[in-house]
Amino acid sequence: MVIRRYKPLKYFADTLENGFRAGQAAEYEKREGQASQPARERERHQSQNSSSKILNNGEEVDYASGVENARQSARHNYYANCWRLGTDENRDIWEEYADLREGVAIETTYEQIEQHVAPDEDDLYMGIVRYLDYEEEHTPTMGFYTLYFFKHREMDYEQEFRVLVNRGGNPVTFLDGRETPEEMIPDNSGAIFLSADMDALINRIIIAPDADEEVRVQVEETLNEYGVSAPVVSSQLANPPTHHDTYDAELGGAANYGGSEEYLEDLFHEYVEETDWDVWSTVDVVQLNQKGNLHPRTMFIECFRYTGDPPDREVYCQEHLNYEVRAHRYEDGEWVNTFWNDAAEETDGLNE
Repeated sequence: MVIRRYKPLKYFADTLENGFRAGQAAEYEKREGQASQPARERERHQSQNSSSKILNNGEEVDYASGVENARQSARHNYYANCWRLGTDENRDIWEEYADLREGVAIETTYEQIEQHVAPDEDDLYMGIVRYLDYEEEHTPTMGFYTLYFFKHREMDYEQEFRVLVNRGGNPVTFLDGRETPEEMIPDNSGAIFLSADMDALINRIIIAPDADEEVRVQVEETLNEYGVSAPVVSSQLANPPTHHDTYDAELGGAANYGGSEEYLEDLFHEYVEETDWDVWSTVDVVQLNQKGNLHPRTMFIECFRYTGDPPDREVYCQEHLNYEVRAHRYEDGEWVNTFWNDAAEETDGLNE
């Protein structure tokens, strides 16, 4: 998937020199890395069933409080570097994460992030953020790091792709429910920087909607200074409107909270029907779902548009051993054929 990192121009040179900033989760909003209300209630129920057990220190077991305190302490060890999925833009994202005039978006893909960002970092995780209702829906409760890939649905406009780093492991979970002693919480810094091969990583730089020629020149000079050969293109929101010359990408399905097949079906056809075929020659609509789980609530749809020769559709698999991938190709508004990866072929074969 195509992803972007939006940032103010004043931090652009620093990023090329020092790498991508990842902020400490303790400085993020309070739900970062925490279980949802239903998940915590389930843990408390399970803990109450074992509360009659007495530990060696004479205290009763209170696993639910212990693990909740440990999750809170773990926020000091986790660092998040945040990207936005797709090439579709809105002014709110530019304004909140960059600047409407002096801002840039660094564009790359998931596969390049995997290859070129902090290749020697052992405790690095990455993936799409899922959005849910923290008062009504269950988050996972096993594995502290998994909780950093969930956010409340009020944040779904971000369409976030996240790179997560652990520095210091996970804190001890006290089975008697105690909080982590202050002396056991590491004095980690508020941010770290992830090194990257910027020339290999960056595919293009998008300048902000209200940027003028002076901003473009500054961006190009900065790229030259740091040996990055990526092209500089205007925002799709610029006046007059522009489109990018080679490709375009959108993500759908993340807001399908009702788990509706009709929602996905409408989204699928919308991507094809709203394509300007005078600009784009080929459209690939890609469906992704966890292997063996075709539930629409957890299915994503990606739309890729191309002006020139499209890539081999095997590129969409990106070695997703646990995902089914179906890539539907359209040319000049007409369906051409569909590509399945092995997992999707296996499922479809069983359903025939």
